[in-house]
Amino acid sequence: MKQKPTLRDVAQHAGCSITTTSNILQGRHNLYRTETVERVLGAARALGYRTNHIARSLAKQRTATIGFVLDPNHARLTHNDYAQHVLDGVLAYLELCDYDVRLISPRSNVLERLWNRIDNGTIDGAILLAPVMGSPLLEWHRHSRLPVVIAGSTLPESYEFTTVDIDNEGAMATLTEWVLQQGHRAVGFIKGHPLHWSALQRERAFRQTLAQWNVPVREEWILQGNYTIESGRRAAEQLLRQSSLPSVVICADDASAAGFIQRCTEQGVRIPQDLSVAGFDDEPLIQPLVPFLTTVRHDKYQVGYLAAQLLHQQIETGNTTPQRLLLPAAMVVRRSVLPAPALTGSAPPQSVEGGSNP
Repeated sequence: MKQKPTLRDVAQHAGCSITTTSNILQGRHNLYRTETVERVLGAARALGYRTNHIARSLAKQRTATIGFVLDPNHARLTHNDYAQHVLDGVLAYLELCDYDVRLISPRSNVLERLWNRIDNGTIDGAILLAPVMGSPLLEWHRHSRLPVVIAGSTLPESYEFTTVDIDNEGAMATLTEWVLQQGHRAVGFIKGHPLHWSALQRERAFRQTLAQWNVPVREEWILQGNYTIESGRRAAEQLLRQSSLPSVVICADDASAAGFIQRCTEQGVRIPQDLSVAGFDDEPLIQPLVPFLTTVRHDKYQVGYLAAQLLHQQIETGNTTPQRLLLPAAMVVRRSVLPAPALTGSAPPQSVEGGSNP
């Protein structure tokens, strides 16, 4: 029978001391350089090394289990693959640490179930997935002694949480600026869900970018969405009833962009010949509906992986000082945005399936 790899084997494979290797495998990543941490974790993964889960838990009076919590108000995440991609990242990191995950699903009694797990000592920490504005989970965390990391939301600084999210404002600013570079000055916008922090941040970046370019915001072209296909269809109906139309509509997400394009097409409006449209998220479930959609791609898996890494560090070190990680996103230029009518003599935007940052 093949002998199980030891801590010494991992240390030798990584070219590090046993002390360094042990500290990193126990989550004390802040003590070392990023490349050292990655080398040790990579060595553990390559050798199939697993820590002694039971002995460690007994010694430290921990369960080596974290809760993955869906906000009960966050219906969107139960209807697409966003949560699954984030959870995949969480599982990938925790497997290296030999931690388990308990999924706490979005039911009305989610807080009661959380408290029960804390009181019973069955979880050592929790990852809250994209809690919405006013979520009871946020107030619960203010009074909780449990280490918590928020994945998929960047909350205002008044909330003292550790968060991991994409740079919503930076990505939307990049997208909006690229649209303006195509000559568009009549720009519409479909907002995201009114309770989602990401929607607020994306709209703010859209408005700020237009202001920086001295492009007026036409409020009648700013339409409410809620991150669904149906909301995009409703927005299209509202817009098409107006006496004048923008030359391009930027959507806060791909689902509303898909619904908007569907309804416009049904009404005889050609996309992009008559009206350009851009989305945000590069959702795999939406892409087959609008494979030509110019959008923004971001790494949901990495959000989960880093959230789990930060939570593990908090549990192992006891240091719960709030941190904020913002991950970059990349534009994916396809064929749904043409140059503005005044620039019809210009070459169409280049298709860049792999994503690019103009």
